[in-house]
Amino acid sequence: MGNIPNISELESTKKTVKFFEGLLRSTPNGIVVTDASQNIVLVNGRFSSIFQQHWRDVIETNLFVWLQQLDSGAVDLWTELVASVYREGHCYDANFKLTSTEGVTHLRVNASLVEQESTEDQGIIISNWRDITKQIQMEEQVAMSERLAVLGKLSGSIAHEIRNPLATIDISALNLKRKLKDADEKTKSQIDRIIKQVKETVDTIQSLQDLSKLETPNKRRWDISDIITNGEAISALPQNVHLINAMTRDKLFVDVDEKQISIVLRNLLSNAAHAMDNQGTVWITAYSDGDGYVNISIKDSGPGIKPENINKIFQSFYGTNVKGFGYGLTICRMIMEKHGGTIDATSENSKGATFTLRFPPIHSETV
Repeated sequence: MGNIPNISELESTKKTVKFFEGLLRSTPNGIVVTDASQNIVLVNGRFSSIFQQHWRDVIETNLFVWLQQLDSGAVDLWTELVASVYREGHCYDANFKLTSTEGVTHLRVNASLVEQESTEDQGIIISNWRDITKQIQMEEQVAMSERLAVLGKLSGSIAHEIRNPLATIDISALNLKRKLKDADEKTKSQIDRIIKQVKETVDTIQSLQDLSKLETPNKRRWDISDIITNGEAISALPQNVHLINAMTRDKLFVDVDEKQISIVLRNLLSNAAHAMDNQGTVWITAYSDGDGYVNISIKDSGPGIKPENINKIFQSFYGTNVKGFGYGLTICRMIMEKHGGTIDATSENSKGATFTLRFPPIHSETV
């Protein structure tokens, strides 16, 4: 018959267990303890919440079940991590990603081999999972700001040189179109293609020039209908784009820099036209939500945005198969953030895309 632990030993064990349970609960990082077969023998709620699970549903499962839910390559990366831990006793800064409908979560993992007091402890690893998403986003924002600042400076010096030859090409193409009105369809199509490409290039130059204008907003009170009207006027939409505007004067007001918000509207309307190949319908709606925020919704009848791209289109220099989506949307987001507002996109394939601008309520002293 083995030795029976006395009451003091049991009490000491309970205190130790409670101590470690408290540590697991208090840490902001995910903690996982795995055995040689990668079965989870201990886990805290923070790690489980990464996968929207309760810790009771994660413990005693195999870690590979959860690694397979991370972005591709996670299983191979963990295998390399384990090999490094067995070889060196520890491993630092292995980076994993989890992509969901809510965005991308960046995880940085450090791991160590638990001291082996017996053969039963062989291969036990404790890993620390830290969410570094905000850090990554801040680093990307700094890098983006630096790149955009350089572009803004360059654009001012080269825009004039580029605009002049483009204007000559545009005028010449329009003259050819008038003189060759009886030409065959292939010739007409080629001339229209020249005019279209010139327009897209001019839009690109204008977006670059907008970068140099992103100063602190000079805000004042505006009727939202005037903001939309001014934005439509500078957008110069093609004739085959039908604009349906649903707004009422003297109903909704915003505190904004009209010139900067016009840049946002011009970019969104230009993108909508490009997405529809310069023919289709755009609906603009202004409304107030229950929190007092004023919203502008811009919906097009284009092909929509693929689900895997919807969270990437506001990133600097990100390109999709849909023409017109690029750093112009990054500029839009920067302007909206300077105004304390937001810009969001929703879409379904073949059902168009909707961009929503959300402006904060006007402070009483501004009205």
